[in-house]
Amino acid sequence: MSLGGINTNYDSTSPPDNENAGLGATRIRSLETTVQQVLDSEHNFPAAGGANTGYHRLGSGRVFYDVQSNVSSSGTDGRLQVASDTSRLFHVGSGGTMYLGGANSISANSTPVGGQRFQWVQDFGEVNTGSQAVVTVGFANSGYSGIPFVQVSVVTTKVGSGGGFGGVMALPFVDSLTASGCRILTAAVNNSSFASQTNINVHWSSLGTRTL
Repeated sequence: MSLGGINTNYDSTSPPDNENAGLGATRIRSLETTVQQVLDSEHNFPAAGGANTGYHRLGSGRVFYDVQSNVSSSGTDGRLQVASDTSRLFHVGSGGTMYLGGANSISANSTPVGGQRFQWVQDFGEVNTGSQAVVTVGFANSGYSGIPFVQVSVVTTKVGSGGGFGGVMALPFVDSLTASGCRILTAAVNNSSFASQTNINVHWSSLGTRTL
């Protein structure tokens, strides 16, 4: 049979009980060589031993591969599974299953400032500007490592009559922006006036980099 890519003849009935005892040393050395070769295919196992002996070779650790419906949270922590039917990667552990990424995950074309020790992070939500026509948004997890990109759009857009460009529309503005949050104002705008507009629902989205 083959273990770790090494062809072996692992016969539990060999050697027989009546074999010459003088062949014992050869048998022992052969067994040690076979075990060393099998383990060395995926582990660092030099014949002479030394530092890092027994460690997994880079790229030798294989994850589970099965359909996503068979992802299970049973068993020990630290297990990974690639879903063959959805191309998604999951962490499977005793505390639950965590989705790590997949073919449909967004990959930014721009590299985060700072290199590999930084990552892109997106935060978003919905707020209401209330009676003062202003609301302060705090970014999650203590914000970003630099000033993020922020976009805002109103959910309640029509605040006057006429509709379209003839009506009065509520527009959101980012009044101030820091790494930890921003302040959003809403105003009513038509062809000739500009005034604060209260109680407007606003969708906001921020994208920036954060230190790993």
